[in-house]
Amino acid sequence: MLNLCVNARDAMAGGGTIVIAAENVLAADLEGHSTDVVRLSISDTGSGMSADILARVFEPFFTTKDVGKGSGLGLAQVYGFAQQSGGRVSIASEVGAGTSVTLILPRSSNPPAQPGYSDAARAVSVKGEGVRRGQVLLVEDDAEVAALTRELLSAIGFSVVHVESPAAALGALANERPVDVVLCDIMMPGGMSGLELSREIRRRKPNVPIVLTTGYAEAAAGIAEGQFRLLLKPYSLEQLADALGIAVS
Repeated sequence: MLNLCVNARDAMAGGGTIVIAAENVLAADLEGHSTDVVRLSISDTGSGMSADILARVFEPFFTTKDVGKGSGLGLAQVYGFAQQSGGRVSIASEVGAGTSVTLILPRSSNPPAQPGYSDAARAVSVKGEGVRRGQVLLVEDDAEVAALTRELLSAIGFSVVHVESPAAALGALANERPVDVVLCDIMMPGGMSGLELSREIRRRKPNVPIVLTTGYAEAAAGIAEGQFRLLLKPYSLEQLADALGIAVS
């Protein structure tokens, strides 16, 4: 809800109205049977979206916002939440006339629970259960991107050490922490880019594989051919697994 409302606010630079609605309704499930659901909708009177943008809005890392003003993960997280909950999400939008996002979620007859952090932690930890593939040093300054990437890595069997800056990454390696692969964003704060960090890591630990990620192809211009593996955003779980040298079924 927060992600959707933030998007709606950003789409109304000159002001406007956000309408949030919720109702209990009957809807057809995947088998065509009627079932009780909750329909949530968030509508705005903002700038709206063209058809080509609308077709891509659920892609991870896709964003129309300026650099530094959006990670491209808000709608991807909404989509993932709806799917994991056994529901679905749809968007209707018209350029100049606003946008409406509708969530259809299964209605529970259970009394409200009070989930704690441990429940969420357990849910994430079981995703890669069964096959452990090693430890990834994830260097990413964007908290939303890091959270999604951790989930993806856990899903394919990796444990993750996350740091937010090149300095912290070098500190983690200096502590002789076991690292099987480094996954690093190219655009980093603090005066050292991900590419510069990777070159320094390669100098210190020449045998550690390094995968660089970026959503801006021009940021990878300084990478020499064969120097590092490059993974362009947005990427799928399969592409991430391939870049790390494994295969997923």
